[in-house]
Amino acid sequence: MKWLAGVVGGLFVLFGVVWYGTVPEDFPVPERQDITISGVTVINPGVERLLDQTIVVRGGLITAIRPRGADDPAPLCEDCFALPGLIDAHVHTPPRAVIGNQRLFALLYLAHGVTSVRDVGQSEPGIAEFARGLNEGEIVGPHMYRCGPVLEGTPPAWPVATIVETAEEARAIAMQLVDEGVDCLKIYNEVKLDAYEAIAAVGQERGVPVIGHVPHAVGLRGVSNFESQHLTGVPYVALPRPPMGWDVRDVDILAMSEDDIEEVLQIAEARNISFTPALANFALRLTDSDRERFPPTPAAAHLPDFWSDSWQLVAGHPTGDEAIATKLASVERMYDIVGRIHGAGLDVLAGTDTLMPWVVPGESLLLELDELEKAMGDREAVLATATTVNGRHIAPGEVGVIAVGARADILLLAGDPVVSLSALPDWKVLVADGRLYPRETIDEWLDVYDAHFHGIIYDTAISGLVSLIAGQFTKAPNEE
Repeated sequence: MKWLAGVVGGLFVLFGVVWYGTVPEDFPVPERQDITISGVTVINPGVERLLDQTIVVRGGLITAIRPRGADDPAPLCEDCFALPGLIDAHVHTPPRAVIGNQRLFALLYLAHGVTSVRDVGQSEPGIAEFARGLNEGEIVGPHMYRCGPVLEGTPPAWPVATIVETAEEARAIAMQLVDEGVDCLKIYNEVKLDAYEAIAAVGQERGVPVIGHVPHAVGLRGVSNFESQHLTGVPYVALPRPPMGWDVRDVDILAMSEDDIEEVLQIAEARNISFTPALANFALRLTDSDRERFPPTPAAAHLPDFWSDSWQLVAGHPTGDEAIATKLASVERMYDIVGRIHGAGLDVLAGTDTLMPWVVPGESLLLELDELEKAMGDREAVLATATTVNGRHIAPGEVGVIAVGARADILLLAGDPVVSLSALPDWKVLVADGRLYPRETIDEWLDVYDAHFHGIIYDTAISGLVSLIAGQFTKAPNEE
């Protein structure tokens, strides 16, 4: 029996080594503290610019904004600009089974100045518990709003979606989700008209936004008070719906005439439709098409190596020169459409679709702002998409603005972001939910995670498992 005891003991040792090598360190969440930020230029994009101000933070909230006083403490950041913490309005959180990546993603958001995210389609029910941990200050990361599961008809585009076939079923599930505390309801391509109307009614009754893909059976003319993701519904005002499994096809974007775009603008204005185009998501798909021509972005180096292979299982990408050229032309056309949407006075939100191929947490929001600048041509309006506009849609008065009573999410920058968006990645101090994060601390934590997630034990133990998990999240054939 000694040999058996030895084997069992050896297995426990092996398990311990593997566990130690795969589970990352939990970093300590800073306590909320009384903070006085003096001598800053406050920028609420599209709203106001206040010179030489002092921001007072107490208990996680902004309690005062006033001209700098003689008795105020020395600035945390000399001659800096104070911008509301950035908000990513469209993310997906990896499941717990991808060990440690929830915490890695959360840290990467903070590293890029993102203090709030909205999960718009959970990968598993445990996302609710992860959001609670973030929001109650147990886990380092941004505040997380969430929609719960995607509500979808048949056949579902994603295996993890919740199916709603009838109006009665749709209403019951939507009510259940609202009772459970979701911040939004997200619908998808194949939801039928009566089911959509039931979900929209719940959203109206309970004060919960309804967002998502414009269902093909409903169309842009059939939705109202709605936030369209990825310009879904836009080409199909004039064109027949795309084949099953598709959201928006490049060829359909390119087929739109000027009159078609004008009709979209009229419908959107009349029916209070806003848009989260996630332009960077479309452009980043090209990395898997030709990595020499479209190399991975710098922050991709922080992610475990298995993501590169897993992403090819989750969603497709253009293959061949002709398909790549079509994608590039489509993205250019999207710039024009989004610019027209903004010019018509309609709301454009900044979201990324993080968890899609090469859409790296945090960094992709900065890339999205670069894309939106190409589309909108107004840098301050672009900054508003990730701050004041997103805040107005997600949690009005609570987030996206530096104002009395708002949550203390503040980004201190050495450069003026209205002059150049390049000031954003070079932030100096971050306040998230009244918790102070010096830049040096975040960088040190990233170094620790880089060593962990690129270690031989983690890479060997997790890669195969993630490939199996990714297969469960594979979308129906569709490069979008």
